[in-house]
Amino acid sequence: MPTHRFRSDWSQNTTRFKNLLRDVRDQLREQEYRESAIDDILGEARQLLDRPGFWRGLSEGLAAFLTTDTSEFYRLPLPFDEVAIVEDRFHLKPLFPLIASNNQYYLLALSQNDVRLYQGTHQAISEVEAAEIPSDIVSAVQQYDAPPEQGTQSHTEATPTSPDGSDASHMRHGHGSSEDQSREPKDQLKRFFRRIDESVTDYIGGEDAPLVLAGVSEYLPLYKGVNSFPHLVESDIVAGNPEQLDPEDLHREAWSVVESVLESVQQEELDRFEDLYYENADLASDDFHEIIPACAYGRVDALFVPRGQYRWGRFDPESNTVRVHDSQEPGDGDLLNYAALKSYLSGAAVHVLSPEEMPGGRSVAAVFRYEADVTATETN
Repeated sequence: MPTHRFRSDWSQNTTRFKNLLRDVRDQLREQEYRESAIDDILGEARQLLDRPGFWRGLSEGLAAFLTTDTSEFYRLPLPFDEVAIVEDRFHLKPLFPLIASNNQYYLLALSQNDVRLYQGTHQAISEVEAAEIPSDIVSAVQQYDAPPEQGTQSHTEATPTSPDGSDASHMRHGHGSSEDQSREPKDQLKRFFRRIDESVTDYIGGEDAPLVLAGVSEYLPLYKGVNSFPHLVESDIVAGNPEQLDPEDLHREAWSVVESVLESVQQEELDRFEDLYYENADLASDDFHEIIPACAYGRVDALFVPRGQYRWGRFDPESNTVRVHDSQEPGDGDLLNYAALKSYLSGAAVHVLSPEEMPGGRSVAAVFRYEADVTATETN
């Protein structure tokens, strides 16, 4: 469900949540669940209605996942359509703008006092709390920013003159040139940035999401020099100290840099589908009955499904049969959600688009990894 952040609208959040729980109860009754089992499923969710603190820390949307064994609640930076779905697998399709790497990016903020890693989408940006990124930049920055005489003063006071009587204060720790001295703080900062790069790469190294840098302009070239993450965006956010930007400004600056990158990747996938569809139909399809088993069997390389639309029914992978209904009936699931989950778990790129963005206005589309003649038979 979508949520409101402002105090004046908080009552709408609990009212909407209460109505969705009522909808869930009605659906469970239609599926002949006992009232005691329904109470077990909805118990923790209903308790939230009596916890005002939960509703004060909301973002753009709320996703709740309920079973008889567990309940999970996620306050997410993405507005959702209001919907309650009961089936035997979680409905994750609305979350794909956050889940799929082709819809998200990372931002590394190198401020004067801290280092933070953020994850963002076109909707919002939030700090990645789990990433163990070294943040003690203060000492490294102080040495880098300090004037040369400040960095050597304590050594020059105790430095004797040279044998020929000239001032030898420029000779320190065996380094005989001011160029060497000025290089030392920069090298120390590079070593610190290399540690950050290792931590960032450990955390996001397996992803294709772009990484954007934000920070004081003199830091960015140094970090680029040690970066090993292959998807670093060349453009920077040179906005001074990121600490001086609030999250909304930081998100706006980041999105202005990364939007064209993400859109170009998505457009390349759309173009690839169109090219294959007309040149090699065995590797691209808009046939729902062909795409569903292809998703189930790991054949899909890229999937395009519309946001806010549903195809209710069931697919049996053993018999390769599918049944489809105009509206949800007991035991039905959203087959577009099924397709998205199966494709994602097999490593495919999943694009959940608005209906207007779908290739050629199609209701579903896919690019395949290999040719196969496997089309599901529809049953009643």
